[in-house]
Amino acid sequence: MMKPTQKSLKPHVNAWIEGNLITQEQGEGILAKYPTSSTSPATMTFSIIGGMLCILGVILLVSANWQSIPREVKLGALLGLLTASTLLGTEGSRRKWHPAIPEISYLFAAVLPLIGLALVSQIFNLGGSGFALILTWFISILFLPFLSFSPSTFVVWMISLSALVPLAITEYHWAWFSDEDQTISIMYALLGLVVATASQLWSKAGRRMQRAWGESLGLIMTSLGLYTYDCTTYYPHSHVPIWQIAWGAVFVLNLGAVFVGYKAHRAPLVTLGFVMLGIIILSFYCRLVGSMLSTGMLFLSAGTLLIILIFTVHKLRKSVLQ
Repeated sequence: MMKPTQKSLKPHVNAWIEGNLITQEQGEGILAKYPTSSTSPATMTFSIIGGMLCILGVILLVSANWQSIPREVKLGALLGLLTASTLLGTEGSRRKWHPAIPEISYLFAAVLPLIGLALVSQIFNLGGSGFALILTWFISILFLPFLSFSPSTFVVWMISLSALVPLAITEYHWAWFSDEDQTISIMYALLGLVVATASQLWSKAGRRMQRAWGESLGLIMTSLGLYTYDCTTYYPHSHVPIWQIAWGAVFVLNLGAVFVGYKAHRAPLVTLGFVMLGIIILSFYCRLVGSMLSTGMLFLSAGTLLIILIFTVHKLRKSVLQ
């Protein structure tokens, strides 16, 4: 069953307004709660996968004949593909073609600059670091997701942004938290929080898929940053390892994501939250398996407190509503 959209609901809303059942302002408010298009998440996901396969196929075909292609032809082909994919995506969006066509086109437009930069440096024997390459790529697609409203370009944009963090830290040897690895973990955790929070702005543009991707990727980045922080540090028995606190924070964070997902009817948050909770519980068990008593007490205490908290909040909510 297709979800209702502004286009499908507008005739009914106009009829209600003409019948004086609701006001014009109420009708606009009703329409604002629904997406402008009925693009299926499955269609977008498989379009992204298909587009990535096409990109990899083009790379392999060009690589097989790379040495025999003249420099001018290489550079012209890259610029031609980039221009054609951008124009095709723009025209497909304007003419309301099948969503897969502009989506794949914009995906090409987002990935081709990275391929072009790498190949151009090889063609003209230019040197440079990986950080400079990714930074130039990120700058070249900086506004593409926000001009095209393409979910796939937003995912590529997020990948390029997340790649800048470890490359910048290792390039300039930043060690703000003991060493470079811990600095990368903390920066990933902070960046994930910023991304998840800023992704809520997509709701104002009616782009719930981009919001879902931003929330999910932000949650993954924060969880990954906290999960990997302080995993290799040795502590005496008299000290509480920081990794236990960090993993506990990941558990609480994803528990909150599951709660928000249920309350706001956001299935990706619920699914991702449960996956991360399972990973954390299994990780705690595997890391503390040598001490069954402490592990058992930890799980028993956490589970009991969680159950008590759930029932307390439920009772409080019922008393407030009454």
